[in-house]
Amino acid sequence: MILSHQSIKGLLGNVILNYSEDSVRENGYDLRICGDKYFEVSGNAVIPDVKSEIIERKFEDYATFEGGKTLLFNSCEEFRMPNDLAALITLRSTLARNGFFAPPTVIDAGYNGKITLAISSFLPNKIKKGSRVSHVIFIKLDEPTQKVYSGIYSGGRII
Repeated sequence: MILSHQSIKGLLGNVILNYSEDSVRENGYDLRICGDKYFEVSGNAVIPDVKSEIIERKFEDYATFEGGKTLLFNSCEEFRMPNDLAALITLRSTLARNGFFAPPTVIDAGYNGKITLAISSFLPNKIKKGSRVSHVIFIKLDEPTQKVYSGIYSGGRII
């Protein structure tokens, strides 16, 4: 079951921390990007053995994309997902219509921390710090999971 506007408002302060009430949408929540740095993915990965090089950038007012580049951002929000709730993250259509793209991703039941958002651009573009960039759709599990998230990215680790 996908959660409604009013159900998502009930998550504010418990499941969603550092939230903006304006980001609660009809049936989702819009994530914002924050932090004092972001990261540029420079490529040269050989999966699964070698990960891409990551270059740290200072995040002042805007993040600048060169065409074809992928940048990694921290969400402003932090999540404390219970064992009976998961979420899907997609790029906001406003960004897609302006040449940005991002892989869909999942926030697993039991995850705790900020979200790392990977956003790419076909074109030279900029995104302002604090902008709403991704849409989160919350899904209630049919029953609490016995296997909660325990991966290496817990806590919002980027790399």
